[in-house]
Amino acid sequence: MGYSKNTVSKYIAVLEATNKIYTKSVGRYKLYFSTKKTFISREIIIPMYKALYKAIKEIFPFQEEKYKEIGRELQNNFNYRYSKRFFKDEETRRKAVKHIKNFKPHFDYFIEVFNAQNVLQDTIQVNLIRYENNNKRGLFRFTNSDFLESTDDHIFHFYMIAGIIESYLGSELDREIRCDILDVNISKKKEECYVDMSIDIIE
Repeated sequence: MGYSKNTVSKYIAVLEATNKIYTKSVGRYKLYFSTKKTFISREIIIPMYKALYKAIKEIFPFQEEKYKEIGRELQNNFNYRYSKRFFKDEETRRKAVKHIKNFKPHFDYFIEVFNAQNVLQDTIQVNLIRYENNNKRGLFRFTNSDFLESTDDHIFHFYMIAGIIESYLGSELDREIRCDILDVNISKKKEECYVDMSIDIIE
């Protein structure tokens, strides 16, 4: 790069003095990291989530509705809503969703948003199975999840997702939403694992 060792050392010293980097010693080497780092290693976060989900299941067994309640409260406090991009204010949004007759486009867009922005596990994939009840009920399959391999110890993850969906879509559409887990397939092969979930719009 054309920089001398002294120049690099001085630059690093400035970055350290202004708290823009921090260091870690690994053997004989010193590694430098930005203090603005916004990611956590997948090798750390997935095992941590698995341990948390297993602990919740062991301490609070057979309390699926409570698991969903945690998801609803998580979404209520996070309060991410995609409709903020499309309406100039809340009153405009309320008027727009009041007379919805066909919910299929909203289900379709929700799947796109979920697949693109699922921060809890970015590898998970959601696909439509079919619509029922005049497009007021959608059946979906969740696949490619690390939380389904070999054991149901981490099934809390999907009940939490169900609660998040109930709160998320409910606030977007100004309607009661019911989200239920219909079927779970656990396998040693990741590609064979899935969770089937229903989403019902209650009117």
